[in-house]
Amino acid sequence: MNFDERAATWDDDPAKIERAQRVAALLREHLPLTGSERILDIGGGTGQLSFNLAGDVADVTISDASAGMIEVATRGIETLGLGDRYRAVQLDLTRDTPPAEDFDGAWSHLALHHVPDVDLLLSKVYALLRPGGWFAVVDLDHDAHGAFHEHMHSQQDKHGHDQTDDEFLVHDGFDREGFAERLRAAGFTRVDITDGGVVTREVEDQQADFPMFLAVAYRE
Repeated sequence: MNFDERAATWDDDPAKIERAQRVAALLREHLPLTGSERILDIGGGTGQLSFNLAGDVADVTISDASAGMIEVATRGIETLGLGDRYRAVQLDLTRDTPPAEDFDGAWSHLALHHVPDVDLLLSKVYALLRPGGWFAVVDLDHDAHGAFHEHMHSQQDKHGHDQTDDEFLVHDGFDREGFAERLRAAGFTRVDITDGGVVTREVEDQQADFPMFLAVAYRE
């Protein structure tokens, strides 16, 4: 998978648009949003999740490692007239210099399983949050058989397991309690985890549902 190449048509898939809407509703239900928050969207892609929450927060920085995704997100910001309080930046927190500002909250939707060093990312996010801030993660439950990323595993087999391109570096979801422990190790104190809905994907010519979780971690 090359996210730069797929960015232009990413939002053509109605399932992705609908999932962003469902996740936005989930975050509204579980986050203490007041409308005044400054948010960092991590792995925000084309920005659909943050666009759906434009009426719930004050300011959003959409970040993604893919230049193609950021280009599409920037156009979306312009189209929606959000340029006074939204911006899109190419950023990999595990490699690049973090923003100089701090944030009231951060969210990430189906992005962390593409991050090779998750623990480093969690510590970077923690450092960017103001006291009382939170990090909301919606991602895949652990998939022991790797079925969700079967196509990517086949590319790993084809190109070799020493492939260093981030496109091929994925985790097969996360164990919920294990992920909570990783958040605590990064410095977060309170961690709440609940069901986050499902992602439906075709596997071996059949539709399969892959469960997601929502983890909300708070910094004191």
